Amino acid sequence: MKIRALCLTLLASACFAPSANAAVADSILPFYDAADGVRAVKRASGEDVIRFDAKAAKLYKAIAGKTAEISCNTRIVRNDAGPLDVVGAGFSSTRKLPKRRGSVRLGTTKAELCAIATKKVKGEELCFAPEVGSKLCVRVAVALTPAGTAYLDERARTIELAFTASLLGAALSPDFKVPGNTTLEKMHTLLGPDVVELATPDESPALGKVGFWAPDAKNFAIVALLADGTRRFLSIRDGVFSTNDLRLTEGLDSEDVFTLG
Repeated sequence: MKIRALCLTLLASACFAPSANAAVADSILPFYDAADGVRAVKRASGEDVIRFDAKAAKLYKAIAGKTAEISCNTRIVRNDAGPLDVVGAGFSSTRKLPKRRGSVRLGTTKAELCAIATKKVKGEELCFAPEVGSKLCVRVAVALTPAGTAYLDERARTIELAFTASLLGAALSPDFKVPGNTTLEKMHTLLGPDVVELATPDESPALGKVGFWAPDAKNFAIVALLADGTRRFLSIRDGVFSTNDLRLTEGLDSEDVFTLG
């Protein structure tokens, strides 16, 4: 998936409507946890399952009874100073999900991260693929360990940076009539209230926010914080692209950016 093309499609069709309370990543990524009514549970047998509570009834209804690929990764580590990577054996199985909400068996006892993916629906614009080249869309991704949680956090921040940068370009362009009198108002129209304006390119937003600095259409910076406070950014200043997110070094349209793996 090309993020820039996706953003332009969403703008043209006016089909992207951020939730009033959702962070930027929450609006576009299928990452869930106990706060959403989705929990990873280890049964007495040692087998891991994903349990969908009443709070997740609407989420599960969308996938109930469908044929799905259930995939898990068993080892996530940090390579040198780079991002967290999946390096352990991964496995997947394809089967029909239960029609009634409850638990989905994962078939493993040592997963760090698991996902449920189904076929892309015709006309579906937002599709987070499990891996490059896949024709499936991840509907639910759940961390089972702290390493899995950190991995999803990094992936979310990477996509927030790329997505926000692309839509900032649209907000600054006279070719798109985005509602709002200021750049900040336009970004709120596009991505919701969790986007904030920074006074300088070296400033950081609060945790859970995405910050932008854009004195003109040719210079900008996008900044977000990981859960541990690590600062992630991408910027273009005086024509030079810069980022400390290694997944973005190939550009915003890298095939690896908008995938789980």
